[in-house]
Amino acid sequence: MDVVTAARMREIDLQATRDYGIPSVVLMENAGLRVAEAIRERESCDNIVIIAGRGNNGGDGFVVARHLFQEKSVSVWTTGSLDEYQGDALVNFVILQNLGIFHRNLQEEGALPALAAALNQADLVVDALLGTGIVRDVDSFYAAIITLLNAGRAPVLSVDIPSGVCADTGQIRKIAVQADMTITFGLPKQGLLLFPGAAFTGRLEVAQIGLPPALLTGSPCNLLTAAAISSLIPHRPANAHKGSFGTVLLVGGSLGMSGAITLAARAALRGGCGLLFAATPRSVQHIVAGQVAEAITIPLPESSLGCLRKEALEILREKWLSCQAVAVGPGLTQDEEILPVLAGILLECRLPVVLDADALNLLARHPGLLTGRRAPTILTPHPGEAARLLSCGIAQIQADRLGAVREMAKVFRSTVVLKGAHSLICSPDGEVSFNVTGNSGMATAGCGDVLTGLLAALIAQGVDSLGAARLAVYLHGLAGDLAARISGQAALLAGDLIEHISQAYLETAKIHMERGVG
Repeated sequence: MDVVTAARMREIDLQATRDYGIPSVVLMENAGLRVAEAIRERESCDNIVIIAGRGNNGGDGFVVARHLFQEKSVSVWTTGSLDEYQGDALVNFVILQNLGIFHRNLQEEGALPALAAALNQADLVVDALLGTGIVRDVDSFYAAIITLLNAGRAPVLSVDIPSGVCADTGQIRKIAVQADMTITFGLPKQGLLLFPGAAFTGRLEVAQIGLPPALLTGSPCNLLTAAAISSLIPHRPANAHKGSFGTVLLVGGSLGMSGAITLAARAALRGGCGLLFAATPRSVQHIVAGQVAEAITIPLPESSLGCLRKEALEILREKWLSCQAVAVGPGLTQDEEILPVLAGILLECRLPVVLDADALNLLARHPGLLTGRRAPTILTPHPGEAARLLSCGIAQIQADRLGAVREMAKVFRSTVVLKGAHSLICSPDGEVSFNVTGNSGMATAGCGDVLTGLLAALIAQGVDSLGAARLAVYLHGLAGDLAARISGQAALLAGDLIEHISQAYLETAKIHMERGVG
């Protein structure tokens, strides 16, 4: 499913009217009807307060009121008088007035206290105040309305986007409505998926309002859904053997950091690869072997500090000849003696290589490591590693995650996974996927190592680099959600994710089968 900016959504609406002859008032009617239908599905929802702004978002609210007023108690609170409305919103305001539906102008004296009293009696509040067109900070009049709305006890349903959230960046324009649910139209907007806006959205539903399907494709951004991602799951023939599902070479670990490569190794095997080589410093090899019985462990030359030495490269060269994917980084450390090993892998290995953890930190210090590389590279930074890769602060990364992931993909000519809420996957040509599986319980040590192993396993099974990154991130987050249902988020451990990868596969594959594929 495509993800769009506010400007692109407006263009789609205009194209629907201009090129397909669909009147804009029909689109507004359909939008309001979808919201009314959602309200009808809620239990114990008889007293509805609708707050309507002066734009098309308010017009959507008027349509909602018209569809519900005969079956529920509906009050509409507007931000202006009739003569301040225009276009389709005015058409629907006139109908509202002709039907005798209660409405009151919030600019009138005493209206705000009256609204506060109405909010305290409401079963549901419909936020149709500002919509996607906001381009500046919310002024004091609207801020006072939003403050009252947020202080009320009733759940809030936002129309298209919570008022005060920037539809493109997810930034808060001074104040925003804290919605329990948002129904957006046609396609999701970027700001609904980018934090902090995503935290104000509540449960997100995308409602179709009759826009031609041909207009709903072609965006450089998309949302990962189970229906879309399920087709990427590798097929497993009945007559297969372990060689059918690829071999992963996993390079990492150091003295005191055996846990990271152990988690990555377990995740790779759970992810479905046929064989796994876990290459690690000699002093760590027995630890990994004892914790991952299914792995073939390879002891590598090490320094006095328990880190890899450059002589390890000769052994790795021999091993990657029988592999389909390489992953480097978990538990590696940033010792400069490792640099020749990493440089050799990136320059000589013609397999897809996943870089994580300290491999990324070394790359940040030596960006020329990727010069001359011809095979696919996948970078999986968290915000701190991304900041080092782009020589900026973490706050800058988080303020523009979309721009950051595109910049890394461009600079390093790689597929990039920018981890965090919500994780972003960017192809070298700038196409970005938003992933919304996962939860804050996954903000714990080792979860990134699990993703590295899972990603490498999918590549080894023949999934292309970009597809593997998308599928791995989706399954990784889903495994975290499944684990949290049992242990809760606060108690979640990285190992819990590994134990739920199989269930994540099953749930996603089930959707693929239900669609009649495979």
